[in-house]
Amino acid sequence: MPAMEISSEHLAYWFLRLNGFMTTYNFVVHPEMADGNGNYPQQTDVDVMGVRFPHRQENRRRPMADHQSFQADEMIQLVLAETKSGHCQLNRAWREPPRENMQKVLSAAGVVPAEQLDAVAASLYGTGRWTNGVISVRWVTFGSSHSRDLARQFPEVPQFTWVKDVLPFIYTRFCDYRAEKWMHDQWDGDAKGLFRTAIYAESCEAFVQEVRVVNP
Repeated sequence: MPAMEISSEHLAYWFLRLNGFMTTYNFVVHPEMADGNGNYPQQTDVDVMGVRFPHRQENRRRPMADHQSFQADEMIQLVLAETKSGHCQLNRAWREPPRENMQKVLSAAGVVPAEQLDAVAASLYGTGRWTNGVISVRWVTFGSSHSRDLARQFPEVPQFTWVKDVLPFIYTRFCDYRAEKWMHDQWDGDAKGLFRTAIYAESCEAFVQEVRVVNP
C-alpha cells in the first residue's frame, strides 16, 4: 500500500512552490454576465496558478537548483497548470476561444492591460504560450503520462509526469536539504507527508512507489 495519498492539484502546487513559484490553486473563472436563466454558473477553474520571478534563488550559501524547465527563463513567469491523475491534457474550457475563459483569467490576474487581452489570449489558445520579453505566460500540464495528441497540438506546453519529473524532484529537494527544510510547522499536511515519506524512503524509486496521486 502507498505510504500517502495526495491530490493531483496539491502535488502540482507543491512542485511549483518548491521551484520558487508563488502559488494558488482552484483559481475560479466566474461569469461576467447572467445566463439565459438569470444564473451565474462557474465557468471553469485553473487547477494551479503560479508566478516566479527571474532572480529567484533559495539558500544563498548553498543554492537550491530548480527544475531545468524553469531555470533558463529570465522573465517573470506566470504558469497556468492543468493537473490530472491520468495522462496530461488541457480541458475543453481552455480550447474554445468563443467562451473567452482565457481573457477572464488574464483580466482577473491583472497580467496585461485590457487592450492586450484578446491578443494574449489568442496566443495562448493557439500555442499555449505568450511572451513580450518581460513576462511569459504559459500552460503547463501534469499527469501520469505524456499525451501525443497534446504534444502535437501544443508542442510548447510542457508535460510533467508524476513519476519522471515531479516526485523525483521533490525527493531530491527534501533529501539534499533535509536540515534546511526540517522546520516546517506552517506547511500543510500534504507537504509534511511528502517530506516525511521522502526522508524515510530507502531510495527515490521507493519514494515514488509510496506516493499515490488521485483526482481531487
